Amino acid sequence: MEQPKSLILQRGISPIDGNPFVVILTLKTSNRKTGQMPQVWILREDVNPVEAIATGADYSICGNCPHRKDSVTGKRSCYVNPGQAPLSIWKAYKRGLYEEDLTFEDGEKYLKGKRIRFGAYGDPALIDPVIFWAVAGAAEGHTAYTHQWREPWAQWARGAMQASCDGLADYLEASAHGWKTFRVTPKGEQGSHGKQCPATVENSQAQCVTCALCDGDKADIWVEAHGTGALHVK
Repeated sequence: MEQPKSLILQRGISPIDGNPFVVILTLKTSNRKTGQMPQVWILREDVNPVEAIATGADYSICGNCPHRKDSVTGKRSCYVNPGQAPLSIWKAYKRGLYEEDLTFEDGEKYLKGKRIRFGAYGDPALIDPVIFWAVAGAAEGHTAYTHQWREPWAQWARGAMQASCDGLADYLEASAHGWKTFRVTPKGEQGSHGKQCPATVENSQAQCVTCALCDGDKADIWVEAHGTGALHVK
C-alpha cells in the first residue's frame, strides 16, 4: 500500500469555546527551517482557516495567542499564512482525501526514526494527551509549543511542550510554574536565561529536525524577535 500523504489523528471539541476542531498529521514538508519533519496541524473542522481568522473563529484553536488578528486594529502577527498550507490541508480533508484511524502499526511504519513537529498551525495543547503520547511515542522525538500554558486544561502539556513566552514577564511566570520555555526576546537583546535556538545562531546549519531541545523537557530556549511578531515582545 502506498504511504498516505496525511492522516487524521483526532476530531474534538475545543475546551476554549466548544467548537469543533480536527488534528491532521502531514508526513512530508518543504519547510526549510524545520527540515523534513512530519507536521501536525490543528484546524477548525467546520470553517476554513482564512475565514476563521477573518471572523475570529480561529479563537477555538489558537485561544489567547497574542499573534492572532486584533479585532480592533485588524493586524495579525502570526507567521503562518493561512491561505497556503493550512487552507490546502483543510480543503483536502473536506474532500475526504486523508486516512483515518491511525493504528499503532501505522505509527511504527510512518513515524519510526522521525521527529514530529506538533502545532505547525493551531495550539497542540488541544490534542488529546493519549493521542499526543501515542504519536510522539512512535517517533524518535518531537517539538511542540503552546501559548495556552496558563489554562487549566493545558496543564497536561507541561513537560511535553515549551511554553511560548513573548518577553521576560511570560518567561518568569511560566518558569515559576514548572514549564520549559521558548522565549522571544526584544530585537537586539540576547536572552539571559537558557540557550539560543541553534537554528538562529549565525552560520548555523541546524534545523529543528537535527535538534532535540524543544520537547518541553530539556531546556529553556530563546530567540531574538523578528518580523511583525516583534511588536508583542516586551
